[in-house]
Amino acid sequence: MYCQNRISYRVQEGDSLYKLAKQFHTTVTELILLNSGVNPYNLQTGMRLTICPGEGYVDENESTPSEGNTNIPTKTPVGGIVIIPGTTTQPGTTTRPGTTTQPGTATRPGTTTQPGNNMGVDLRQRMRMAWLNHITLVKFYLISFFENLSSQNAWKDAVYKNAEEILAIFAQYYPASAMQRFRKLFMEHLRLTDEVAAGLKADPAFSGEAMENWYINAEEIASFLSRQTPVYNETELRKMFYDHLDMERQQMEAYLDGDYVTDIEIYLRSQQNMIELADFLTSGLLAR
Repeated sequence: MYCQNRISYRVQEGDSLYKLAKQFHTTVTELILLNSGVNPYNLQTGMRLTICPGEGYVDENESTPSEGNTNIPTKTPVGGIVIIPGTTTQPGTTTRPGTTTQPGTATRPGTTTQPGNNMGVDLRQRMRMAWLNHITLVKFYLISFFENLSSQNAWKDAVYKNAEEILAIFAQYYPASAMQRFRKLFMEHLRLTDEVAAGLKADPAFSGEAMENWYINAEEIASFLSRQTPVYNETELRKMFYDHLDMERQQMEAYLDGDYVTDIEIYLRSQQNMIELADFLTSGLLAR
């Protein structure tokens, strides 16, 4: 993952990935991706994390970095343009506000650099983050549900908000009538996830109708998407959704069995599944 202002952070007592995500204007998913060897449920005081601060983050101690925050590059704002050290901007170059020129790059005289000039890269990043956030938010919601925590409604709201973000990406390419169908299918997926979780919580051997309908719903989503975007291979897409459900079910079973190591291992594998799914979906939309 490219990050132009990556920092190294020393974990302090009381830190959590959620707390650090809020502090540095980023997401739990991005923190996990940047620190793949770190157990997200067991941060140790003193360990080092790599963090890529998000838009709007301001380090109050930027001139004299604290023990927690190091390796923060100096930025000099010039008329709304962020110039990174090592950037060469030649005379006659027009750089529009909000555009970031990367370190060591030289812009030729007379050229105009425009923001968002690579739609494919932007779509790929948005799609990846939306789906990675999906599995992360569902993960935290299910834990709060299994433990009867007061936070479970807040996590559930976040899951549904994320679903709307995913749908919004496709709404740029699909007609309104198709999006109504997609929204119905996606919300059915979330409802069935709730039913499967409740069933497994009550009986670890649960294999009721909700479980069967969960997979049928995945088939319907794969079929719908392949009709809307014929370049999608329906069989391949269905397998990706099946793999997603398999890993989500296995995580629930491992967690309820107290096998947290397996739960975490499967969750980390599911991240790669989501990246592959997101890239598959992105390539189809770009080919439309």
